[in-house]
Amino acid sequence: MQSAIWRAGVRQLAPNVRATSTTVTTAAAASVSRLQLKVHKQSQTDVLCRLRKSCVSIAQLAQKSTRAADNNKQLCRHTHTHTHPSIHASGRAVSVAQYSRYSASTIMNSYCKELDLMDYDIIGFDLDGTLLRYNLQEMTPLIYNVLKVYLVEQKGYSPALLTKKLDMDFLQKGLMLDGPRGNVLKLSNEAVILRASHGTRLLSDDEIVAAYGAARRWDVATAFYNDPLSTWNGPAATQMRTLLDYFDMPSALVFAQAVDIVDKDSGPNGRPKEYNVWRDLLDGLMHNYSRDNFKNDQSLYFKAMRAEPQRYVLPSSSKLRTWLQQLRATGKKVFLLTGSNIDFADLTATQALGPDWQQQFDYIVTYAKKPGFFTMQRPFMRVDDVAKCELPATELSLQAELKPGDVYSQGNWHQLHQSMAKQLNKDISAARALYFGDNIIQDIYTPVKHRDFDTVAIAEELFLMEQKDYPYRAVLASKFWDSYFISGNTPTLWSGFIANYAQICVSSMEQMAQTSPTERLVCNNVNGFYPALPKQLECSNLTTCWHGGGV
Repeated sequence: MQSAIWRAGVRQLAPNVRATSTTVTTAAAASVSRLQLKVHKQSQTDVLCRLRKSCVSIAQLAQKSTRAADNNKQLCRHTHTHTHPSIHASGRAVSVAQYSRYSASTIMNSYCKELDLMDYDIIGFDLDGTLLRYNLQEMTPLIYNVLKVYLVEQKGYSPALLTKKLDMDFLQKGLMLDGPRGNVLKLSNEAVILRASHGTRLLSDDEIVAAYGAARRWDVATAFYNDPLSTWNGPAATQMRTLLDYFDMPSALVFAQAVDIVDKDSGPNGRPKEYNVWRDLLDGLMHNYSRDNFKNDQSLYFKAMRAEPQRYVLPSSSKLRTWLQQLRATGKKVFLLTGSNIDFADLTATQALGPDWQQQFDYIVTYAKKPGFFTMQRPFMRVDDVAKCELPATELSLQAELKPGDVYSQGNWHQLHQSMAKQLNKDISAARALYFGDNIIQDIYTPVKHRDFDTVAIAEELFLMEQKDYPYRAVLASKFWDSYFISGNTPTLWSGFIANYAQICVSSMEQMAQTSPTERLVCNNVNGFYPALPKQLECSNLTTCWHGGGV
């Protein structure tokens, strides 16, 4: 998969228009030329702001030529290579032969990302946080409380931990735990520490520098930034944790409050040189979500979910269910790929999508063990759909073809991709795939970086800017940490990953269902936030070096 280069500022205004078709209108081309002349006269800060604000008008001009270009769209899709200007690392324009995944008319794609589901043959979905949403006002306290109980009852922490109150303002998805120091970190898009706390106490700039140096960097965090999968297991996993979803998010406060108690019990001069809280909490998370504990009531989390799924899982709209049916009707192969075991997946999907949820997909893979599913050659196992468990001794060979309609467990992407391509009567290299997910590393970064398909990021935090009456504002809007997307004028690590690896980023699948699957979605910004860049990011230094968009 070849990557197209995306840059902000002056470099974005080099002649990098992919489409050379004569269907592009003269007016649109003239508009781009005028924009180039104006931007070259501005400072880089002005360029960033002007470029993002100009994308709307450019998109509007270009869309005028879309109808004519659609007549040539099939021809363009069969044209595998063409030469277009790109940008060398030195900043000079070079000519690169590359497959264009865009239709000839979309001139704005040099400036704005788009999504056309009809460009893909295979479309997949994560379940938790993607096809289904949770009532965060209910689920967050549940996870927070069961983790505290585990630390007290199983790890011997002071019962004083149970008296601590849930401070929603301390919570945020995407924080990183520095286990040995007992600190919670918020990172920039270049892995610089923007904010930090020791326990629940916010650290001053001087304290951050004293702990991490003038560069405000932690070597483990830098290693994660350079290669997230290098820290997924092994020694680094015992030192740090990135809280990538709403299942992990309450861990930050439990960790911080436990550190506070350890400090208090140790006295002013007896703080440990290295904290063990994270290792104990990791055991609690593993216990909490272990599939072995779903039926035996050993996990208080699963016990509560089984007792009242309607309390924690939000029902999906009929519009979303209809949208999935319309998507399949276009001839796409549609698959569900979830890390949940079949029993928990059935509980939550039934609550969200209805008892016939399995009929919405051609293929279903549970307990997928992402991100390893995309990088390893783990065999598939058959699932007993009645008993809701893996069938023992049913490992498939790595050459076996998966059957549509069956439910599988574990497995690997190559084999799933190959099976769907065969159903489509296509070579695996020609069967283009797209995946929707909310976990930025498991669902967005890994499929694009390590495999051969595009992704759409789901970030419910966008609701904070889109809906004034968003019901979970108290859970996600943190004054303590600032926005999920930015702190001050500096984008976060996750804004950077979204811009670099997601085709686009939307607030929810419900938002996707507002338009027909056959309708092209055009962002008004190069970073892929749909429909618009969060206002806080408009004049930030967020830049994009797009890694996807190829075949």
